[in-house]
Amino acid sequence: MNYCVLTKEKLKKSNVASIFGASYVLSFFLSFSLFTLVVHQADLYSILIDEPGFGEEHSTVMNYIADYMNNYEDRFRTFKNGALHSGLIGGFIAMPLIVTNTLFERKGFKYGF
Repeated sequence: MNYCVLTKEKLKKSNVASIFGASYVLSFFLSFSLFTLVVHQADLYSILIDEPGFGEEHSTVMNYIADYMNNYEDRFRTFKNGALHSGLIGGFIAMPLIVTNTLFERKGFKYGF
């Protein structure tokens, strides 16, 4: 069964520039959100990256990071945090992929949502 019924008339009526523009913007949602959703410690490293000794073994800042990770590495491993991540991933990863696909099928935003 063919679910994506594209006719020449329908293809001619669509605005290809807006489809590619929207898919480009949605791709940014996807790329920028993935790293911050997965790696909680990225904020710690980004805060301390300009400190003297960052990246050098046994420096003050690296010892601080090691102590911090030993104390707090098991945080945010709850059902509540998992539900939050699921919602964020659904909104910023799955939704852009689905809407991009529906735009290329010329079905519009309502269908994608």
